[in-house]
Amino acid sequence: MAPADDAPLTKASDWRRLPEAGTVLGIRFVVALATVCGRTITSGFLWILAWYYALASSRARRASRAYLVRIGEPTTLVAIARHVHMFARVSVDRLFFLRGRTASFVVETHGDELLADLNARGQGAILLGSHLGSFEAMRAAGKNEGLRLSVVVDARSAERLGRVIRELAPDAHVSVIPVDPDGISTALRVRDAIKRGELVGILADRRAEEADRNVTVDFLGATAAFPVGPYLVAHTLRCPVFQVFGLFSTPNRYDLFCEPFADAVRLERDDREGSLRTYAQRYAARLEHFAKRAPYNWFNFYDFWSEW
Repeated sequence: MAPADDAPLTKASDWRRLPEAGTVLGIRFVVALATVCGRTITSGFLWILAWYYALASSRARRASRAYLVRIGEPTTLVAIARHVHMFARVSVDRLFFLRGRTASFVVETHGDELLADLNARGQGAILLGSHLGSFEAMRAAGKNEGLRLSVVVDARSAERLGRVIRELAPDAHVSVIPVDPDGISTALRVRDAIKRGELVGILADRRAEEADRNVTVDFLGATAAFPVGPYLVAHTLRCPVFQVFGLFSTPNRYDLFCEPFADAVRLERDDREGSLRTYAQRYAARLEHFAKRAPYNWFNFYDFWSEW
């Protein structure tokens, strides 16, 4: 049962238990509106939705305010509506990227030669993504370079994503690797993809439901829990790891960044947790850097700094 609207959202798992915010039919309507009337008119419609959620949902206000206060932005109702509106715009744009309709976007890439080099050598790698901006924009850029990319997502999210893709972008060549409960099947599928020379995207900024699958690091002036799963997988596979960020700025620009993270993740036998914390802190530092560049691009809508 989903928590009541006035109940605090403190965990990533709380957010996953919520009912879907919109149906495929509703998403289809917004995409059709953007296709027929353009993204500018659609943006105006999304402002109506953003204000509705900002006014009607105390949960949305709390989740947004918890982040905005950390990033040093105003926490007024206007700022919260702007935050929700940014999320809505990027969500609609994701579907355009999935459908290959990218002519209306200005996409600037930074560090894309790193991925092109991997592709030329047939080398697989892990890409550490986030809920900052759009990973789909990076996927679209990868498609243009002939890169093969899969994304590891929560099993429930994978089911919803698959349904939306089948309905709205049936020709999209998107590979999704769902996270199974014991992690074995997921690890095997990631290993096989890496062996085939593919890139595997893992979102590294939403803590796991199991407390022992996280470490606490410094992030935006306080400690927060980050998952260790991406680094455990990378340690097992001994493959290169990169971190990627796709930042949106109005009205239609995406800046895509790719940076080296580690030639290979290696965990010390006598201080495994310390090694994991070091890698998570390295990632959190770069996530903080890019969040400050585009503060309204953050889409982790729960209290990221709450105690487990």
